[in-house]
Amino acid sequence: MQEECIVIKNSEGYLVNSCTGEIVDFDNYDSTDYSNLEYYERTSLQKKREEKEIRDMKKIVLNYLLSVMSDEEKEKFYKILNKFDEKKLDAAYYLAIYEYIITKEGKVVDRKYLKFLKAKGLGRYAIRQKKKLLRRVIKEDPVLDYIKSLGEKKEEALKIYEILKKKGLLYGRAERRKEILMKYLKDKNKMRQLIEEDKLNDIRNSLLILSIRDFENVFRFI
Repeated sequence: MQEECIVIKNSEGYLVNSCTGEIVDFDNYDSTDYSNLEYYERTSLQKKREEKEIRDMKKIVLNYLLSVMSDEEKEKFYKILNKFDEKKLDAAYYLAIYEYIITKEGKVVDRKYLKFLKAKGLGRYAIRQKKKLLRRVIKEDPVLDYIKSLGEKKEEALKIYEILKKKGLLYGRAERRKEILMKYLKDKNKMRQLIEEDKLNDIRNSLLILSIRDFENVFRFI
């Protein structure tokens, strides 16, 4: 037996056909509830205000950093900054880049800098977190930092390190790569042999390039 269709009220308060679910109370259906409009307006306004505060703080921090950095540091700063989408960065990222640069120079932040952070309500924790992300993007090699600490031997160590990389003899994490480097630096014979092999390889490559050019020149005149 076919069920008789009647008009019922659904969970949303509209009158509907019990069989089809079709709304039959169009007057009530067309009415709109604006009770939450004020809340959404406040939320939107708050979001815009926060975005403006972030932009303003970025400008304040950037101007401060530019006032304390040397020309060389500024160049490094913008070089790193270009690796990111600047629009997605906040003030803490600017500060993280600055601290990263001066740390590489063997410097530490001074009291004026810390006073500036405190005055602007900028937390050290946020900066540390950004520095962690920064290192991932830059992909720094701790072994290079070690090489820089070797003083007079750093040029030689860097040369050996680059040759080892070129020959594919470096592998593993930083500590393992450092061990491999030290093995060559401590053994003068191995180091000399490595350098000589690299020189011979460069000569072979140069001769190969010259022979290719000569071959091309021959065909050019045929």
